[in-house]
Amino acid sequence: MKTKIIIISLILVGVYSCKKYEKYDNHEIIENTFEGTVSIDNDSDPDGNFTGENNSGVFSFAWTNTAGKAKVKLTLNGPSTGTVKLTLNDAKGNVVFSKSLSGANDDTSFEEYSETGKTGNWKVSLVFSDFNGTGSFEIDPTQ
Repeated sequence: MKTKIIIISLILVGVYSCKKYEKYDNHEIIENTFEGTVSIDNDSDPDGNFTGENNSGVFSFAWTNTAGKAKVKLTLNGPSTGTVKLTLNDAKGNVVFSKSLSGANDDTSFEEYSETGKTGNWKVSLVFSDFNGTGSFEIDPTQ
């Protein structure tokens, strides 16, 4: 009897963990401790802009990715200081992409691909550290 209970418990934990962000709607904010501004377009795939005045914090939201992989673009517009880190967690909560841009560097943008992850609702996180300036992001599903 104990074996059956353990197996059922493991199955329930496995099912739950596969749908970590299921309770959130597409583009619904999960966390916002950033004192600057972030706007997300209402398209199915998230594109947006952000502005900060020496602000730090996290802005994260849910994104429904049915492809299991993403093309990620992050751009700092004009002179800026501080750091912006963009991270993607798949539907299981695994980090499938994480990269930062710093206003102090010559590189002011990147366009790269995530690792393949579990389809469903993903978490998109922008982490700002003493960020002053403006920027934009684009995330598109890809195979």
